[in-house]
Amino acid sequence: MLRRSFVCASLGIPALWAAAEEAAKTHSGHGTAALSPDKALAQLMEGNRRYAAVHPKHPHQNTARRKELITGQHPFACILACADSRVSPEIVFDEGLGDLFVVRVAGNIVDDAVTGSLEYAVEHLGTPLILVMGHNSCGAVTAATGDGEPSTHIQSLVTAIAPAVAEAKKRQGDLVSNAIEANVRLVVRQLSASEPILSKAIAGGKLKIAGGTYQLSTGLVKLLS
Repeated sequence: MLRRSFVCASLGIPALWAAAEEAAKTHSGHGTAALSPDKALAQLMEGNRRYAAVHPKHPHQNTARRKELITGQHPFACILACADSRVSPEIVFDEGLGDLFVVRVAGNIVDDAVTGSLEYAVEHLGTPLILVMGHNSCGAVTAATGDGEPSTHIQSLVTAIAPAVAEAKKRQGDLVSNAIEANVRLVVRQLSASEPILSKAIAGGKLKIAGGTYQLSTGLVKLLS
């Protein structure tokens, strides 16, 4: 059903999405219509500071919120994060049900499925922010910095991260750490250039795509300039 809905939307048959979009606009909670991309980022980082300081609010995690979301969703931020079990965006940013549209894949890489998922949030849910979040000690990036060539599907991750590793090798310092940051920046560039939805939303001031890295030891997310 989900696949069929995406096909209908791409063919310009809006009936299935129209009801969902209308419901999303009318449900309460974090209203993205009132949030600029910069305000959405500020709100996201405020939640991260609460989490790191061990003062979480655990918002939107009760029965009332769950029932409220039955008719639709309107997340104020998208998070493209690594699949690592230590990196859970809803926890890291102290948010709850319906607040974040999360896509997770090892190495926080981009492919057509990832891009399509983010396009859906931006185009149909009106989400004004995408944060690409890497993290230190990332196993996928570490594998990409090695000399071996995995014979499994892990090779697809290594291939996607390889350009970031090549860029990191030009810099001084720890190769893995540099590659993790370079990979985040690479993905931000890839998404920012994605046509037609994401690049158009950026040009119109409706979307911001930012990058950051999560520190396992402190719980803080450092935004990359």
